[in-house]
Amino acid sequence: MSVDAARTVDDDLRDVAVFGPFRLFPAARLLERDGAPVEVGGRALDILVALVDKAGKVVSKADLLASIWGDVNVVEGVLRTHVCSLRKAMGDGAGGMRYITAVAGRGYCFVAPVVRNTTGPATETVAPAASEGWTPTHGLPPRLARMAGRDDTVTKLAEQLLEHRFVTILGAAGIGKTTVAVSLGHTLLDTFGGAVRFIELESVTDPSLIAATVASTLGIVVQMNDPLRGLRAFLRDKRLLLVLDNCEHVVEAAASLGESLFLHAPNVHLLATSREALRVEGERIYRLGPLETPDDDGGMSAERVQAFPAVQVFLERAAASGWSGDLRDDDVPVVAQICRRLDGVALALELAASFVGECGLRGTAALLSDRGRVLRRHGRRTAPPRQQTLHALIAWSYDRLSDWERVVLRRLSVFSGRFPRCAAEAIVLDDRVPPQSCHEAMIGLVAKSLLSSSVQDGEVVYRMMETTRVWALERLAESGELDQASLRHALFLEGRLRRAGEERGAVVSLGNIRAALVWCFSSSSGHDVGVRLAAVAAQMLLTLGLVSECHQWCRQGLAHMATPETGTFVEVRLIEALAQSAMFTKGLAADVGVVLTRGLEVARALGGGDDEIRLLGHATVFLLMAGDFRKGLSAARQCERVRNASTAGRIIAHSMLGLAEMACGDPVAGQTHCEESLRRAVQFGKVEAMQTAYTHARLTLARTLWLRGRPDRAATLAREVMSDTATLTHAVDKCLRLAYCEMIFAWCGEWSEAYRLLDTLADHVERHSLASHRGLALALRGELMVKTGQPRRGCDLLRAASSDLEASQNTALDTTFASALAEGLAATGSLDEALATAEGALEIATRRGGTWDQPDLLRLKGALLALRSPKDERTVDDTLVRAVELARSQGALAWELRAATELARERLRRGGCADALSELSAVYAKFTEGLQTPDLQAARVLLEQHTAGGPQARGPELGVSP
Repeated sequence: MSVDAARTVDDDLRDVAVFGPFRLFPAARLLERDGAPVEVGGRALDILVALVDKAGKVVSKADLLASIWGDVNVVEGVLRTHVCSLRKAMGDGAGGMRYITAVAGRGYCFVAPVVRNTTGPATETVAPAASEGWTPTHGLPPRLARMAGRDDTVTKLAEQLLEHRFVTILGAAGIGKTTVAVSLGHTLLDTFGGAVRFIELESVTDPSLIAATVASTLGIVVQMNDPLRGLRAFLRDKRLLLVLDNCEHVVEAAASLGESLFLHAPNVHLLATSREALRVEGERIYRLGPLETPDDDGGMSAERVQAFPAVQVFLERAAASGWSGDLRDDDVPVVAQICRRLDGVALALELAASFVGECGLRGTAALLSDRGRVLRRHGRRTAPPRQQTLHALIAWSYDRLSDWERVVLRRLSVFSGRFPRCAAEAIVLDDRVPPQSCHEAMIGLVAKSLLSSSVQDGEVVYRMMETTRVWALERLAESGELDQASLRHALFLEGRLRRAGEERGAVVSLGNIRAALVWCFSSSSGHDVGVRLAAVAAQMLLTLGLVSECHQWCRQGLAHMATPETGTFVEVRLIEALAQSAMFTKGLAADVGVVLTRGLEVARALGGGDDEIRLLGHATVFLLMAGDFRKGLSAARQCERVRNASTAGRIIAHSMLGLAEMACGDPVAGQTHCEESLRRAVQFGKVEAMQTAYTHARLTLARTLWLRGRPDRAATLAREVMSDTATLTHAVDKCLRLAYCEMIFAWCGEWSEAYRLLDTLADHVERHSLASHRGLALALRGELMVKTGQPRRGCDLLRAASSDLEASQNTALDTTFASALAEGLAATGSLDEALATAEGALEIATRRGGTWDQPDLLRLKGALLALRSPKDERTVDDTLVRAVELARSQGALAWELRAATELARERLRRGGCADALSELSAVYAKFTEGLQTPDLQAARVLLEQHTAGGPQARGPELGVSP
């Protein structure tokens, strides 16, 4: 072998990546295990080199295929085969060792720790100044193979450290400060020519020994009477990076050391980790936040949620705990909730994930209801003692607080989520903790990373991480102050919500409301305030879309109501919210009517006014949903007679009257009342405060406009309503908008928009557990499928929906859905069943004293009779003529057009002439808009064909062709 060839081989063997018992020589294309070559295929070795080169990062399948096979078209199965053979050759999984992990939907990741040993010529631009007898060795702990979500952090810190020389990583317990510092130290090893030294200060209990400890770690001898002076003198001409880990318990001494070295050793760079800033000359603070966590998992796929670093950490540690499952889409809400509960704290996620191997994802989520389990769970045995449990980690900080700070921290643990300073003072202040001491203690807790602060809507708000809160709450219980602090907490929230309303209440987060209500109804001393708190929080819960939760707390409030609150506005508020929430979660249970009756009695005894109008409005909706249209109209009309009603009350009254009049077959009166409600709402200027009434009025107006022959105006209004829905948080209002706007678009023949709204509605109903509207969403889809040429599938859905609608007793649209089912049955040839279904719907409409869709039911019956018994001309004519006349008497021009079209088509089938079209022509002429909608197109085609001597109609047709 020539000298040059030998040198090439030697160079190839210098570049080596070491992991476990393996050594990988990429340039030499060699893999060794314990010094012996491992036989792997060429493609498999290429895959290994690519993955090791990006150890800890996910490499997509597309990137692997492109880099290894180039332009050759290779299916993913080939890649999977090579990865499997590579794993087998390496013994991946044996003895608990993991090397290559498949990341669902993303690619592959090399997860074992990798140490690189490049012994070629140094490439450092700056080498450390050498000193005789001193060879620095870094002493860094092994860097994690994968550090999710912190790559940008390490890059930014490296830039700051090289530019400013002195940086402190500040953050709460368990947030990952040491992990980031270790990774940064490894990243900068080459930059400092290996002169990086990691110094763990946890074991230093005497602050005066810090300088001597640093000197000893560096392997130098200093005078013990002034070790800092000797250390400073030695490092004056040295270039290195000192990593001072865990400074908070010796913060004064660490600050003195850091400042002195910064000022007198100009080539020394300092990286500190602490829960409290050192606050000295030269220091730059880098606040390390939690790992990014999904705020809302709604509709998120398994692939998408794994983009969040908190989820990545949790799943990787879960896999290490023995969990071998793949994350599915239906697991996403569970995993996202776990990560949110733990605030994205890296150590908390790691400890919680250790349960997954034995308990599974859902079992782990259930265990976290006792969050103390996570505090006490042991982590890696090799971790420092204080980092083996969160309990020890937080205790480490707590033991170093002043007495006042401990008291304040314990008492503030009753807050769940954000809270303003005035809230903190309401709970903390007493003879033991005066105002100034409370303020100073909170500043200290923020400085020590036990509290965080931010500004929201011009107000400073605080937050305690959940793991810290749970630990402090245990200390609060041990101190005997838990009940007193919890009672103060609940009283503060009740007063704030009652005085300032739900907009202000949002500053005191929903988590606080929940925590207070849980304590109130689990403690006998909290029942009274719990009843009042539930009453003032109910509308906020409804507005936020938490309908089931509202129902739960209102039931609790009424169950625990004591005599002093009976017959008061507190009882009225609870009844109103209970009835409203029950109608959309539990269906029209009998007790809804009972509680509404009781609420009206109390409201009238208290003087009527808007409370009575709102309860009558809920009673109107309840009765209409139950199919009792006449009683619903009666309840709505009572709104007009209520005493002491405000402008807001009158807006609600007109909205409910419009809805009831339209439902009972008077779209003219319905339109008048809706327009009056909207006119008053605009003048009132507080539309947001009247959101539910405003929604009902606009939706009803859109339906009356269509019925009265104004389809374009109806569709325009529906689009306006939907444009406001994107930011709507009120779950029930959004459900109503989606359902009734879909009906408008379906009537107008805008099929794609109707289907889009139905998809959104189905998702919305499931997400907010609106059980009473699950059947509605299903039935609307079935109706639309019948209209768009899919009658068999549409009939199946309509039948399936009927049981859900019956269970929830939501029968307001049962005649409409029966009509759709009859059309679908006729289209599939089941004429007898179709006719029986249509006649059953007509009987229901008659029992109700007439309904808004009764004319169209008559039109459908006439068309079905013509199909089944074409010779029974008189019965068919009588039925269709009645449909035309009833539609005309209602002022429902849309129904009149449909019936007149069907009547003309039937008479033409019998050989009639122009006389058969005269009535249809007159009805058609009344329309001034919507000429491209399906009903008007069908009428126009019929008129044009026969007026111009076109082909005769080929028998009656049902409904509207898409």
